Amino acid sequence: MKRDVAAWQLDIFGGEATPVLVVQPKPDPLPDPQYWSASVREAMIDALVSLARDSRRGDRMPESLMDCAAMLSERLRNVKVDADDYRATLGWIMGYWSGALPYEHVCSVNGIDPETLQQVILDTPLLARDLEELRRLCFGSLI
Repeated sequence: MKRDVAAWQLDIFGGEATPVLVVQPKPDPLPDPQYWSASVREAMIDALVSLARDSRRGDRMPESLMDCAAMLSERLRNVKVDADDYRATLGWIMGYWSGALPYEHVCSVNGIDPETLQQVILDTPLLARDLEELRRLCFGSLI
């Protein structure tokens, strides 16, 4: 990695002047998906499907659903969550968008009732309020 000197920082107490370096950003490890070969594309699809449907603990609960439940739990405990991830999670669970794999598919493959998390969201006032805000943000309002 080549470093370029952008400026010199002078020490007002008589120390040596030190260079301020400009570090070039690392290139993206994967190029744009349109440039992937067919074998790389297939490997990425397999990895995505296994990540969404499999469990690290060996039980039937897929990691994608565990991550959703953990995020909802953090929101209820007032732990700071990434707003974009949280909105995407709510929308995915409620079926507003399907993402890479639809929520219903992930649930059905593992024999899990998809309405469980949906009902938790609708029955919990804070989550229901967040869902209503998401609806207004994404779909607008007639009022």
